[in-house]
Amino acid sequence: MSLIPHLRIGIPGLRMLLPLAALLLLVLPSHAQDTSTEKPGVLLPLPKGVCNGWMAGMPGYPGHNGIPGRDGRDGAPGEKGEKGDAGLVGPKGDTGETGVTGVEGPRGFPGVQGRKGEPGESAYVYRSAFSVGLGTQVTVPNVPIRFTKIFYNQQNHYDTTTGKFNCNIPGLYYFSYHITVYLKDVKLSLYKKDKAVLFTFDRYQDQDLDQASGSVLLHLGLGDQVWLQVYGDGEHNGLYADNVNDSTFTGFLLYHDVN
Repeated sequence: MSLIPHLRIGIPGLRMLLPLAALLLLVLPSHAQDTSTEKPGVLLPLPKGVCNGWMAGMPGYPGHNGIPGRDGRDGAPGEKGEKGDAGLVGPKGDTGETGVTGVEGPRGFPGVQGRKGEPGESAYVYRSAFSVGLGTQVTVPNVPIRFTKIFYNQQNHYDTTTGKFNCNIPGLYYFSYHITVYLKDVKLSLYKKDKAVLFTFDRYQDQDLDQASGSVLLHLGLGDQVWLQVYGDGEHNGLYADNVNDSTFTGFLLYHDVN
């Protein structure tokens, strides 16, 4: 075996081989002379016996790291990996602008009829009305006129004994009167709670019948009274009625108070 191949090392370790080369030259002077005649590049074997008692030198120091090589080519694409876990829900975004109103869709089918509702409370109708006429020609001034001829008084809210209407249902009422005047002038007034609220005066014309009337809206409370009476002395008491001429007094409730 040749010794030289075993001594091939890197260039940085040549300095360590110089002492070894000098030693070999001293031991083999004759062999060094013969090598000059050999062909270049041919390694000659060492003479027999040279390795007897030969000691190897100290190991050399590791060489320096070489320059990093160039990046290799990109590898082939790998297989598609498994689907990852869903990420966290992000914050709610701002409300977008209202879109354009769409085209009206076709009319749907009729729905199922609902259940019958519970019976409601029956509505109570408030009634209060009267219509009366004068039954006698005798009237006393400054007291309520008693109309005894009844046209309508189903609720009996008009009292024929006192000549007064008694309010049993608070609310708004309409009152009217139509009188016949004969032989004397007439001064007539409509009272509410002992206070005259409407006045009528009619002057009698000789040899003739005259007519006078009046009407008013009044709000009445429970227990209020309304009536007609002649005011002044007997000289203004020409109120008249017979079988063909009437003097009437009428009143009725328009609507009741809700409270």
